Amino acid sequence: MRDSDTAFLFDFDGTVTSVELLPLIAAEVGLSEPIAQLTRDTIEGRVPFDESFRTRVALLRHAPIAQVAEIVAEAPVFSDLLEWIVAHRDRCWIVTGNLDCWVDAWMQRHGLQYFSSTAELTQVGSVAGVRTLLRKETVLQHFRGRRTVMVGDGANDAQLIADADVGIGMAIVHDVPPVVLEVADWVIMDEEALCRTLSRL
Repeated sequence: MRDSDTAFLFDFDGTVTSVELLPLIAAEVGLSEPIAQLTRDTIEGRVPFDESFRTRVALLRHAPIAQVAEIVAEAPVFSDLLEWIVAHRDRCWIVTGNLDCWVDAWMQRHGLQYFSSTAELTQVGSVAGVRTLLRKETVLQHFRGRRTVMVGDGANDAQLIADADVGIGMAIVHDVPPVVLEVADWVIMDEEALCRTLSRL
């Protein structure tokens, strides 16, 4: 199979960014503790992603979209990994449960293709609620006939990691939860090693 036939899929929070975005956003709008705890519980699989995400969006719904997009724009990233993704952008997609209105400016800035949840918006530039919640495992339907590689770090990445031809658990920001350990082909704990591995795939 030619290199061009491989599609590389990446979680966003804690995989491309070196922090989880919702706690970062929450810290800027004074809602740190409830969202931080929900995020930890979600990554570790104690709370279902759907329930957790809708709750966190509801808590953040009054934050102006422009402010959130600016926070996302300034979020720290794994620079070598992002450089690798940008260099291979025709074969790379970000797969994030975050809302399109929060991440689109970041994706456009880097020229990246992505899948995300979508938002219902208010007339005053904030989020009214979640219109569609991305189920990450469903993105593979867009890559039938292609070899797929998925890199992620949380419990909500587990099914996509399991279903991809090559599944990689990334354990740089967090310990990889057991549900990911069970299905990943590799667990990688170093950014440079991850980039080397991707280049060999």
